[in-house]
Amino acid sequence: MLKIHYAAFRDTLAVLKTSDFTRTNVKYDGAGGTVALGADFPDGQLGGQVVVHSGSYEVAVMSVPADEAPIGLFINDAAGSPFENTPAVGSGKSPFVSGSGSVCEVDIFETGDSGGALGIPYAAGVLLYGSANGLLTTEVVGTPLGTCYRTPGTAGLLGIRIL
Repeated sequence: MLKIHYAAFRDTLAVLKTSDFTRTNVKYDGAGGTVALGADFPDGQLGGQVVVHSGSYEVAVMSVPADEAPIGLFINDAAGSPFENTPAVGSGKSPFVSGSGSVCEVDIFETGDSGGALGIPYAAGVLLYGSANGLLTTEVVGTPLGTCYRTPGTAGLLGIRIL
């Protein structure tokens, strides 16, 4: 889920990469591997995942942080909400928020890193990057997307100010 406080830009022009409609969503488990996000998170691109350009007018969930520059965060799940319209499936597009100064909170983010460490330290002012799983992390890899303005705490939401 992506909670938007301020959006500099909302983009709906680019088409979502076809494989991202059915991708399996995982995060690092803190032991050097990955684990599924869980039953609360459907397959396919999720709101709050990191967006990259994947071709001319095509966007995708980040998967190779060293080679892909993050441009924003997806607003909605590609699968849509249960018992509601599914515009992403119908149009092939999934909107995202981007632009310097955009302020958002996400409920999905890395709690471990690719090296096997668990308990990533999120603190105000720390740079946030996209992981190979398409989630926000403090692990320095590739180009930063933004800075942390609110730690997860008891609400379980990580706040980001996009650079």
